[in-house]
Amino acid sequence: MSNKPADRPPPEQPRSEPEIFSPGDPRGQPNARSPFDDAREDSANSAVFITVDEHGRTHYRTFKPPGPFTMGVVLTLLGLAGAAILLFALGFILFLIPVAVISIGALALSGHLKKWWQQLERK
Repeated sequence: MSNKPADRPPPEQPRSEPEIFSPGDPRGQPNARSPFDDAREDSANSAVFITVDEHGRTHYRTFKPPGPFTMGVVLTLLGLAGAAILLFALGFILFLIPVAVISIGALALSGHLKKWWQQLERK
């Protein structure tokens, strides 16, 4: 049994040899511009270039690095969040200090009251 189907004609031989150009040679570049050429050019200018393949299609996205205003806003928000967490932690610790002092005082007072009560019972 042969793998060649009988109804298919033999493959066509190439009419000429393909030309191979070295990278960067202008003769090897296509004349038509791709709609993604601008995204590729932008990606070379310190932007992040991501290719996502969905359903067999390739999508090009260019994300520019954040500017100074954006970085300032982000750092301010991070600073405010850190300050809020620090204040919450310090408030919790400051709440625990009086609770600990009152607990220790109550234990010491109960020890003195126990001794005083035992002395009253002996008399």
